[in-house]
Amino acid sequence: MTEFGKRMRCMLTSVARKDDDVRDLRGLHILIVEDEWTLAGDLARFFSNMGAIILGPAATVEQASKHTETAEAAILDVNLNGRRVFPIADELMRRGIPFVFFSGDDDIAIPDHLRYASNLRKSSGSQAVFNALFPPQAPGRASSMPDPSDDVFALLPKLRLAARLLLGDVDASDRLVERTLEQAIRDVDRRQLGQSTENWLNGIMREMAKTRGANLMH
Repeated sequence: MTEFGKRMRCMLTSVARKDDDVRDLRGLHILIVEDEWTLAGDLARFFSNMGAIILGPAATVEQASKHTETAEAAILDVNLNGRRVFPIADELMRRGIPFVFFSGDDDIAIPDHLRYASNLRKSSGSQAVFNALFPPQAPGRASSMPDPSDDVFALLPKLRLAARLLLGDVDASDRLVERTLEQAIRDVDRRQLGQSTENWLNGIMREMAKTRGANLMH
């Protein structure tokens, strides 16, 4: 591993451990996609009490699609009055946004490319949703929340969560983030004018996962 990679691992580890017990999501935009209004309201209150900005709740795919560009995390009911929420999940995954499936059905098959996202029963409760959306090994709390600035270090939490969705394995995901940043340094002169850092890095990460993902698993 390069010195750069070692620094990234140390930084990711320290960020993941920092403020592990803090329940402060101030300013984070959380999309709630749920067609049961009582449950949607409970989730909205739970996360808004931590300071999150609630998008929705949305009861349909069409309503949810209006918020995918703004969302920074999402809770997705799999079955929306007979329609599947997977198009929304695909768009969030494309952007590297963390999400969890929240379902009341046992017989709905999750597509293979989304199988690493957490899939909770609706009986799990709001705290279980929080723990799945922001697991201890993936920074997603308090000061580790993504900063709105166009800064690579502020984007590290999002990158790590996106890597988890792509590979599923914690160690392999960390290696994917390291390789992505190393490649970004090499490719910085080829970055498109006006392209945001977040979209640029997510594009590199998806290509890296496609071409080297199997090797990173070992």
